[in-house]
Amino acid sequence: MPLLIRDIPMKTIREYLVHLIGRFSEDDDGFLNEVDRLIKSKGDDVYPVLLNLFTQLEFTGDEAKMVWDDILRHHYKLNSLVGRQVKLLTSLCDYLLSVKKSFKNPTMVELKLFEEASHHSKCDAMTGLFNRTYFTEALSGEISRSKRQNTEFSLIFLDLDNFKKVNDLYGHLTGDTVLTSISGMIQKEKRAEDTAARFGGEEMIILLPGTNKMNAMIKADRIREKIEELEFEYEGKRFKVTVSGGVATYPLDAQTGQDMIECSDKAMYRAKASGKNCIELYSQDKRQFMRIDFSGPVKVQPLGHRTTSLSQFKVKSKDLSLAGMLFETHQSLELGTRVQLAVPLNKPEHPMIVIGTVVRLEKLDSFKYDVGISFVQMDLDERNEIHKFFAKNQPAGSPQFKQIQESH
Repeated sequence: MPLLIRDIPMKTIREYLVHLIGRFSEDDDGFLNEVDRLIKSKGDDVYPVLLNLFTQLEFTGDEAKMVWDDILRHHYKLNSLVGRQVKLLTSLCDYLLSVKKSFKNPTMVELKLFEEASHHSKCDAMTGLFNRTYFTEALSGEISRSKRQNTEFSLIFLDLDNFKKVNDLYGHLTGDTVLTSISGMIQKEKRAEDTAARFGGEEMIILLPGTNKMNAMIKADRIREKIEELEFEYEGKRFKVTVSGGVATYPLDAQTGQDMIECSDKAMYRAKASGKNCIELYSQDKRQFMRIDFSGPVKVQPLGHRTTSLSQFKVKSKDLSLAGMLFETHQSLELGTRVQLAVPLNKPEHPMIVIGTVVRLEKLDSFKYDVGISFVQMDLDERNEIHKFFAKNQPAGSPQFKQIQESH
């Protein structure tokens, strides 16, 4: 949702004007219309800020309004004289240097300065990553785009392990160096279309457009390994740091920006609880799964194995959600094992094929295991198939049916 002018505090008017300059760099009329709207909403206090941005000169409120009105008259006069559109910045420069010569040493602001000001308004000063406000806006835009184009994207939420210990042992300046180095490494590892931000303290978050859960997991683990390889030094002592991370995918795990952040954050905390220095995938709680009967046996093949045939699991009970599966089996699988599943929702001869990771393994007795699979790769058509299957098999009005409708 765009920011309403009435909601902009006076202290951020400067940043908003910088935003307008960047947005309407090739559209003077658009810029002047937005400035007029801003002045009508916020009053004459806008004029001194506006002129200071362009000239680096200080004006009182009344004087600034008079000068700005003169600049606009001069701008339209130049347009009429030359018979074409003259850039506003050209008119302003001509006014200050040729018309209003009483101003001493006016300093015209270069485009580079505007770009730097715009950069600082949306970036974290220390790390160079985007700040939380900019990231939230980017996330909202990516959700809108993904809805329109029926695509998916993923978030990686990272938190440095035991960072307080680094600050306590080596000082905050060293801690800042660690954060800066890791941020630089993340900038190198991410794609041009990815958005990396410092979310708060030692927390960082990365938005990966058009990326499914499997590929996001691979990227997150690569970043984790790169961070683990970094080496730092303080007064002759060398040390390393590690990071824990969580991955969530839209619309598989959540459908709003805030929920996406919370899901990736929860997965990150699960990584912390699992011993740190690892990446976890978000998966829904077991109570959100739906107990169903498939039309045939579920088949599983651990990926990376040379066998080409799927081994059939003898499944006693089967729970399914948009995020994964739970079932009992007589076969054991190691945690973290990547598997391919053939799930017969309707017809055994046309099973749904998905990729998942073993995130739960509980031994029930000497011969039974409770296995939980978190989906990391699923086509949108297959996701829609699950939605239809749930809607068909859940009574209208049930909590499960309501949840399915809200997430579709």
